[in-house]
Amino acid sequence: MSRLLTPTDLFTLRHKPRALALLHDEALLVQRHRPLLFGMRSLLTNSGRYTSFVHHENNVMALLQAVRRESRPEQTVVALASYGAPHQLPTDHDMWFRVLESHVAHSARHQIQRLYATQSDDTADLGEVFRQSGYTPYVRQVVLRLDGPDWDQGTRIAAMQPQGRHDVWGVHQLYGQITPRPVQLAEARAARDWMIPLQAPWLGVKRRAWVSYHHDQVVASLRVSSGADAHLMQLLITPTARDAATDVLRFGISQIADTLPIWLVLRDYQEELMWAAQDLGFQPIDEQVRWVRHNVSFIRRSAIARVLESSDAGAPMPTIVPASEQARLYARTKRNHK
Repeated sequence: MSRLLTPTDLFTLRHKPRALALLHDEALLVQRHRPLLFGMRSLLTNSGRYTSFVHHENNVMALLQAVRRESRPEQTVVALASYGAPHQLPTDHDMWFRVLESHVAHSARHQIQRLYATQSDDTADLGEVFRQSGYTPYVRQVVLRLDGPDWDQGTRIAAMQPQGRHDVWGVHQLYGQITPRPVQLAEARAARDWMIPLQAPWLGVKRRAWVSYHHDQVVASLRVSSGADAHLMQLLITPTARDAATDVLRFGISQIADTLPIWLVLRDYQEELMWAAQDLGFQPIDEQVRWVRHNVSFIRRSAIARVLESSDAGAPMPTIVPASEQARLYARTKRNHK
């Protein structure tokens, strides 16, 4: 039985799960994920931003938690967990497959067009579960961590300006220039998606962005998300300006005043930036695969609607036999024998 989380399920979330798979979304890199707190948010908020879905079978409960992105018909699965006796059947992967399947059907009924998940190498065994649930991998990425910058490489900092509303279209053009077409189709980004959202202190995440221009074109975009546990940097830079990647990253580091660790996510088509990041002390920690699933909403139509509709009188009956074949005689009444 699969359903949305209810208040009575919170008593189960108070206990330690027998298995927990964190799908390291960008938000999970800057703040710790707490299943109980997430479940309470999904019950208290009416906006549908937080979704907790459960599946019960033989005294084992599987939990799926997903976040809906602002003003976009899509959700990101952030955690899978199972509660019950350690060796009680069904297995964790069986339960997670069933709760994923139920979540897909539920999201399609609520006009969610795309579902995303980020699988780490630590949870490589989940790949087949996502594949059988209809998810498709569309990009690989490397997660790097910085605990202290190496300022011995130089002190030059790129000249960047805070991103404004008039810079959104330029950032979107930069994204389209450096991102492969299959990735663009999977993410379906629009220009407004690059706008900095309004700050929500209760979410615990602060977002900032800067851009760099050359001849009235955006050649570099740097975004920093700051949480209670760490910072996350995302870099877009045109191939003609990749020599300045180290200076752009150094500028982002200079905007962080505390000593929390800094994460940097680079995708496989940005591997040229690995050297610039490692020059500043970033170390690769993990490799991830991003999955996407496109939902299809079926439109129901009555089966007798065509029967009740009026048709033109004298319309020929449709046939799959050509007219020339209808006039051909296949049997003869007489045969001549010699």
